[in-house]
Amino acid sequence: METTAAAQGGANMILFLFLLAMVVLMLWSGRGQKKREQERQAKVDALQKGEQVILSGGIVGTVAGFKDNMLEVKIAENVKLTVLKTAVVGFVNEMQPVNQQGDAK
Repeated sequence: METTAAAQGGANMILFLFLLAMVVLMLWSGRGQKKREQERQAKVDALQKGEQVILSGGIVGTVAGFKDNMLEVKIAENVKLTVLKTAVVGFVNEMQPVNQQGDAK
């Protein structure tokens, strides 16, 4: 009976360590994502007229104005969209040109 109890105790320890590792990984990965989101939000809050942005649908446009929590984005001549600030997923000035070998310039 002692070997069964010892085996069960060892299995419980392995399960405990596995669960502990999962919790640590979840907290660690969530921290990085939260930091990136805060950086993106700070950049969105600091946007100025004339800056180019990438919207969640892949649309690239130029900031033309602000209204509360919305942006007015010019995407073509005489064409403006009003979108939520949360629709901004990227900034054109951060894009790195890539040459044909796949290396960043």
